[in-house]
Amino acid sequence: MNSWKETIQYERNRIIFEEELDSFLPDDILDFHVHVFPEDVIPAGESFTCAGHPIVSYDLDELRSDLTQIYPQRRSLAVCFGFPKVEYDLQRNNDYLADQCDRRQFFPLRLFDPQCDAMDSLLNDLESGRFLGIKPYPDYVRKPDVNQVEIHEMLPARAMEIVNQCGSIVMLHIPRKARLADPTNQRQIVALCRKYPDAKIILAHIGRAYYLKNIIGFLDDLKNLPNLYYDLAMVNNWEVMEHLFQTVSPEKIVYGTDIPLALGPGKSVEINDQYTYVTPVPWDLSISDDHGKIQFTSFLYEEIRAVKKTVARLRLPDRFVQDLFYANGMRLLNNA
Repeated sequence: MNSWKETIQYERNRIIFEEELDSFLPDDILDFHVHVFPEDVIPAGESFTCAGHPIVSYDLDELRSDLTQIYPQRRSLAVCFGFPKVEYDLQRNNDYLADQCDRRQFFPLRLFDPQCDAMDSLLNDLESGRFLGIKPYPDYVRKPDVNQVEIHEMLPARAMEIVNQCGSIVMLHIPRKARLADPTNQRQIVALCRKYPDAKIILAHIGRAYYLKNIIGFLDDLKNLPNLYYDLAMVNNWEVMEHLFQTVSPEKIVYGTDIPLALGPGKSVEINDQYTYVTPVPWDLSISDDHGKIQFTSFLYEEIRAVKKTVARLRLPDRFVQDLFYANGMRLLNNA
């Protein structure tokens, strides 16, 4: 086991699970947002950092083992896609997931590069069921300033025609600095959903709305789009979840985490209408606890704590929890 992972390998996390989460979580859990990459996807000599902890691979065997250490005595499933970085080997990552995901426990999505992908290959991959959908990413547009990327550049018309034709899933990490609050994103999300009604569009990380000001008022034009969904990956803010749960139909929300990153110690926090991560070790996206004053659990357990608090505050029924953690996501997969 990897010592950086905050799982029940540590007694402190086992206690959190037994005292806070065990009675709350359902027997079946589907994580709709997991990154997987085998050896040799990352260029030699490089690594990917999970909240300050470098790794060079994260394969399905490791994921399978970790799931037993996160959700003991649960049946745990995952929707998996590669690491969307331009310098990584996209084809090897895609081929690994297509070949190794069993469509019973692990379900593959295809990394999509709008500049390099052949449309006949995309059509074949989706029509054949080799993949259940696609995972675009702003970096694949290759603009000098990634904050200037637009959604239609990530998802060109021909690709979306194929996705729509196949009724497939799009796991969309929206671009631009203001994220969900950006007017261009707002217009283009609406246009995308209306033009391609058979595509299932999932806004990853609730549209990257990690703090409350970034979501209030910005679901109003989106909430009634029938083919738009939201995952909770890496969101630790219960107020953001509360607004989402109160605003959109419950069947539109799926559980997701961002494993393996979410296994690291840390928490996403809101400060003065901004968000940052707090971690015990330095990370380029975080403030680190240099004095060692905080004992951390995982981002993943902090997310579930936020879900639990929101469910209690809104007095949501057990059925909501069961659907959020499993049934809503399975419905999407079965219809893809």
